[in-house]
Amino acid sequence: MWDDLQSLVNKTKQLGAPFDKAGIRQIIGYQLLRTLPPSSIVCEEEIKGFYREVGKAWKRGFLLFGPPGTGKSSLIAAMANYLNFDIYDLQLTNLIGNSQLRQLLISTANRSILVVEDIDCSLELQDRRQPRMMNPDLARMMNIDRYPTTQGGCGACVVLLSKYNPVLDQVDDFTVSSCLTLLCSINGCSITTTEGIGNTRDGFHPIHERFSGFHASQCGFCTPGMCMSLFSALVNAEKIPPPEPPLGFSKLKVSKAEKAIVGNLCRYTGYHPMANACKSFGADVDMEDLGLNSFWRKGDSKDVKLSSLPSYKRNGDVLLWMEMGVDRVKVVVGNTGLGYYKEVESYDKYIDLRYIPELSMIRRDDSGINIGVAITISKAIEAVKECNQHGFHIEENMVYKKIADHMEKVASGFIQNSASLGGNLVMAQRNHFPSDIATVLLAVGSLVNIMNGLRSKELTMEEFLRRPELDSKSILLSVKIQDWNRLMGISSGTRMNLLFETNRAAPQPLGNALPYLNAVLMAEVSHCTTSNGIILSNCRFAFGAYGTKHPLRATKVEEFFTGKVLSVGVLYEAVKLLGAIVVPDDGTSNPAYRSSLAVGFLFEFFSHLFEANVELPDGYMNGYSPLLSPAKQLDHGKIPTLLSSSMQEVELNRQYHPVGDPIAKSRATIQASCSLYVISYYDAHELSEAVYVDDIPSPTNCLHEASFTVHASQCGF
Repeated sequence: MWDDLQSLVNKTKQLGAPFDKAGIRQIIGYQLLRTLPPSSIVCEEEIKGFYREVGKAWKRGFLLFGPPGTGKSSLIAAMANYLNFDIYDLQLTNLIGNSQLRQLLISTANRSILVVEDIDCSLELQDRRQPRMMNPDLARMMNIDRYPTTQGGCGACVVLLSKYNPVLDQVDDFTVSSCLTLLCSINGCSITTTEGIGNTRDGFHPIHERFSGFHASQCGFCTPGMCMSLFSALVNAEKIPPPEPPLGFSKLKVSKAEKAIVGNLCRYTGYHPMANACKSFGADVDMEDLGLNSFWRKGDSKDVKLSSLPSYKRNGDVLLWMEMGVDRVKVVVGNTGLGYYKEVESYDKYIDLRYIPELSMIRRDDSGINIGVAITISKAIEAVKECNQHGFHIEENMVYKKIADHMEKVASGFIQNSASLGGNLVMAQRNHFPSDIATVLLAVGSLVNIMNGLRSKELTMEEFLRRPELDSKSILLSVKIQDWNRLMGISSGTRMNLLFETNRAAPQPLGNALPYLNAVLMAEVSHCTTSNGIILSNCRFAFGAYGTKHPLRATKVEEFFTGKVLSVGVLYEAVKLLGAIVVPDDGTSNPAYRSSLAVGFLFEFFSHLFEANVELPDGYMNGYSPLLSPAKQLDHGKIPTLLSSSMQEVELNRQYHPVGDPIAKSRATIQASCSLYVISYYDAHELSEAVYVDDIPSPTNCLHEASFTVHASQCGF
């Protein structure tokens, strides 16, 4: 037997298995014992010698590795079958500390095999002997989330931040992801959490009640963040000028209400119940469009439905105010970059740039619009939209609108409210972040202003992205979107047709999903006087986020198109040329798909302008589609709704009452109103709001205790 065992040991060593000899012999010994015929009985002395060499089985651990299907699980099952042991498949993803691991191990029975699957050996683990770095973020201070993700991707810890704007003499209300928000950045701000708008003591907010009534809460982990995202939308809707909405509704439109929870992720419930809860606050809501709920029954009149909804009183919410009073330094604005690039080292100080006036200004003049780098992405979108309303040419309005529409697809609303325009560009330049904003600004000829010491320098976006990263003596001041007429060399009386389109391919159209590729395509077109065709000029094509360090302009394709009459042959040659330019770097996922996206976007951009033998009146050029005017381009590519419409028909009967009745989930309002709640593992129905020690008033003559260590062999008190 031992000769056979030794041969198996040698064979396993040749395969490169990282086991010591004893470990290999023990596992293979079990397998041999299992496969031995009944007549082959191993003598007792041989077994004792085996155990003396390898140790007791329940005191050892083994690492099994190899491709799927190589028999690792079968070997474990065979061992357990032979030894008559139980198998525990341990799930360690939710364990935080050693104490929880110890409790899990103690709960397992004796005579068992513990299995941990899918161990990633490529991860670099932090030395557990070193103190764990804790970011001074808002979530940990307020206990918003028991274990903050510090990624800003799920929206579970969203809170409302209210901040006085001295320039406009008004209070700005916006949502932020508390796990990314630094404590030093909320000085003098108001923080409103989901408990602040309603709780068990003071009564629930209509948002909480409607989320419960529309069955929009399951585990409840994501519900508080969704409630605060909707609450922020309701607060900002009240700042919109008249007309006044009907009684019991807000000024929020259904389309905006549905969009309020974009970026808040839920792993269990379908999004339709959540969208219905949000849309129920809309002034233009169709009550028949709201799905199954516990407020009314099928066939009830509109008046009954309106009276059944929890009453919403506008301007009746009270905000809670909270005042807060050569090292390693990090310069931040919103600190949202932490969600993508994890900090591997701690900082002694954080410098917040938002209170520097020169970095937080928006200035418009005849040369264009200057946006300070500390301006948030959401504020930059508003500034671009305002330019859309004041442009001289309708083409200029169309360009500004599409820029704003594309920027709205970048990240979730609560990230846009914190992330800065400059931070996004610096990450794209320094860390090669797949930025949509950098691609858009590159295509429209934007300029950046950099200060080095006392000298200021203006660079094109292309020069900025390709230059070395900014050092400690340089700072990005502002971004300038140039006046469209000056950029294209157009006088005020010139008539032109401009094609402009932005494209973004991503796993989801809105939210935090990074793009596979983004593209901005622009060309000036005019009718050829000598033939029935279209002449192209002033082409600008930019592509990014497809696996290169920075977005780039396809200058060879631009030069190829300039001055040519558009035809199928010309477009075909341009497509081949572009396919050779947009090539992802080695190691990029789905490289062929990303390259095909660029080709497809270019083809779609020009496909409706193909020259044909048939000429149709009213500007139709080949029976496919008209030469889109700028006014029609303004509505081109408009997203109608975020969710497809649906209707749920439920036939109820009294035979199995109350099974089938639309009964609201018990304690769903508590899930919606508290960002941390306690669930008893012994009683699944026991659920209550968490009470923190600091919130409990100290009784009279209360004693306090503190633990300390003494480095002395003998001491007295």
